[in-house]
Amino acid sequence: METFTTAKILEFVVGAVITMGVENLPTATKKLYQTIRNRLQNKPVASTAISEIEENNSTDQIPNLAPFLDVEMLSDETFKQEVQQLAKEAMNQDKETINIHVAKAEKSTVVGKQKSDNLNNYNAEEINNIGTQNVINVKKD
Repeated sequence: METFTTAKILEFVVGAVITMGVENLPTATKKLYQTIRNRLQNKPVASTAISEIEENNSTDQIPNLAPFLDVEMLSDETFKQEVQQLAKEAMNQDKETINIHVAKAEKSTVVGKQKSDNLNNYNAEEINNIGTQNVINVKKD
């Protein structure tokens, strides 16, 4: 079985959570995320990182979460095998169904604030942060 690093697993699953939301994750990815979340939720720093990811869509928390997942996987071989198997399933099966849309600041067009005199056809007083998104197809390495 191919072994995935915790960083690769977290990048994949956190990217999917941020983009799609937990409720909309494909089955295998959702199961992987819930398994990791359930295992780490009783660790205060990890729990805070998970909350930040879910509430603020922040990938900045991956480095805070990775050491906790590393420790759990090193200390429990059964958990490690379960996470590795779920990661393999998620990355192989869900790559067909997940198109992660990530707005990259350097490549996105952000219009910013538009005043109502420019938006008469839209029945809006102002619109903020209209932009384009890049598409990243998640695929197996």
